[in-house]
Amino acid sequence: MNIPSLMGVIKFGLQNMNLLAEGSKGIRVKDVSVSNGGDTVHCEFYSDHTQSLNIKVEMVSIMGYLSGFFKGDPYDCVTISYFSAAAFNDQDQELLNVVSSRVAAAAVATNSIEWIRTSMFTENTIDFRLSRAKTIISDIENALRQTITDIYKTKHGVNWWVTAIDRTIATSIERTYFNQFGASICEGDILINYSFTLDLKKIISADWGTFKHLFLKKTKFEDVMLELNVIRREEAHNREITRQHLDHLERIYDFLLSEISQIYPSIILTFLIENWRSKIQAAMHISFKTTYTTEEFDKVDDVGKRQLMIMECNSEIGYIEGLIVKLDSFKPPLSKKNKHEQLALYLKEYCSLQHRKLLIITENRENEVPGFQVELEMQKQRMDDFSKQFLLEES
Repeated sequence: MNIPSLMGVIKFGLQNMNLLAEGSKGIRVKDVSVSNGGDTVHCEFYSDHTQSLNIKVEMVSIMGYLSGFFKGDPYDCVTISYFSAAAFNDQDQELLNVVSSRVAAAAVATNSIEWIRTSMFTENTIDFRLSRAKTIISDIENALRQTITDIYKTKHGVNWWVTAIDRTIATSIERTYFNQFGASICEGDILINYSFTLDLKKIISADWGTFKHLFLKKTKFEDVMLELNVIRREEAHNREITRQHLDHLERIYDFLLSEISQIYPSIILTFLIENWRSKIQAAMHISFKTTYTTEEFDKVDDVGKRQLMIMECNSEIGYIEGLIVKLDSFKPPLSKKNKHEQLALYLKEYCSLQHRKLLIITENRENEVPGFQVELEMQKQRMDDFSKQFLLEES
């Protein structure tokens, strides 16, 4: 069977899952194809839902079907390492995309939570966009509040609120605090947390000389803050946040915080750093598992040993490439960019060595083994040193 025919069979099976399994529902398949150089089966479908969790339930059915279809590698025309699925709404807008290893997909039937945890999702659902907008806006506002506090406390001391903040602006924020708690205070470290987007804009604009080193131009800063406030109103009222809104927020984030993160690294956003750490941990959580035991290796002849080593090497390459895909899929905080890129570089170098190892095994280049082993051990040592330092600094 050739690849187009195979994809047609898969499409037919997904569309008629209700006939194959009691209680199942047919998938509205848009297309099934082979992608990523031929190692990934990609299914595009029209979802009956708009919420992230409900779409993931649909994807569980697709992953379970694909895993069963390719169990035991029965088709010579393809060698599949990954499954991916993309959900669209009826307007052909992509809502959710997932990439999953075959190992993860195989666990779908017995542990769908584990599948969700170990797969890579890219979301564009309404609830995801709203949640992401809330996070970005909160991070921007909190970073600006912390920056204002740090600069003024250094310059004016603990009474910076009374000394540095324009009285009209200060009175408005103090009124907000009073309306909520029925008390009046003058502690800037507390009151600054009750400022809104436009309050922060006014504070910085009113004392531009103090803050101009953080932003390119005053007019640009003010325009960006007004744009942020417009999106802030949409988010605050739980109105729909579009993909364009998120793109604007990411641009606003870079403009407002790129310099702040360099000059005041201690102020950089705790949430984004923790989010980055958790994604790194998730990417590295599933360790590579050998494909054969020592007993199995000892039982076979030299040809069998070579086949096992080739299988192991291919498996490890797939594992490392999966880690690289995950790392490249999310953006690190500005203060962690160098560390993130260094980790990705080490993995890419190690993956390149594994490809060389595969050639040495398949082409029986025994004379290259000693030199290669030295290179491999040196790379492993560099990665081990980096991992220890990473854990020390980021745990």
